[in-house]
Amino acid sequence: MDDLLFVVERARPEVYERLRRICADLENVQVILDRRLQARRRTAARLDTERRQADRRVRPPDEELATLGFAIVKPGAPSPPALARAAGAPVEPAPADTRAFLAGVSLFREFSPEEIGLLAERMSVRRLREAQTLFQEGDHGKEMFVVYQGRIVISKDVTGRIENVLTVIGPGDFFGEMNVFGGLHRSATARAEADAVVLELDQESLRFIVERSPGAGLAFFAAMVREFSRRLSRTDDLVAEVTRWGLEATGLDADFE
Repeated sequence: MDDLLFVVERARPEVYERLRRICADLENVQVILDRRLQARRRTAARLDTERRQADRRVRPPDEELATLGFAIVKPGAPSPPALARAAGAPVEPAPADTRAFLAGVSLFREFSPEEIGLLAERMSVRRLREAQTLFQEGDHGKEMFVVYQGRIVISKDVTGRIENVLTVIGPGDFFGEMNVFGGLHRSATARAEADAVVLELDQESLRFIVERSPGAGLAFFAAMVREFSRRLSRTDDLVAEVTRWGLEATGLDADFE
């Protein structure tokens, strides 16, 4: 099993101590302090603010209105929600529905009702059409996603026309979580198997929640550590099973444990 390393900003010793106690019984998990994170975060926040300001100066009026929740439609045409309902497509959840849904997601199960409300306010809703790609392997991103409705296919490219499907996940499952910590390149491709709705949590929103409610942040990180350990354990079991199958297929008489 690969080691997991969690680096905590030196200015947050209480987070470091709490997370270190949580991970004390987990093998191959380390928690360390790093004073350099704060400077990097300030630089990243400044660059992100400058980029957003530049985007706003060149954004067309209809796109600017769309970011505020408006849509441009022709006179007499049905509104976008009405069109979606008529076609039987998934509809964005109401705020109360989002809160109730997030409370049942394993990643947020230890959140208080107030913390769930804070989380729901910061998460964005993304609607996907059938076969639409959310992100490609190799893309750069700073967001993670929770499936609200529908199913998402996670795959890796083998050749230009062949992909290896790693898993298909449904409502309540989350993916892309590593990018919310470091803004890494995506290790796989995610696309909608059919029409779907996902909830998006970006790096900035997670930082806001942790600063407003350290308890929510610690609960989130503890759940994430448990999920990492579960996935790594499942990967180890899969490797062992494939190796055993390979030995049996060759006709070798080997006692593989």
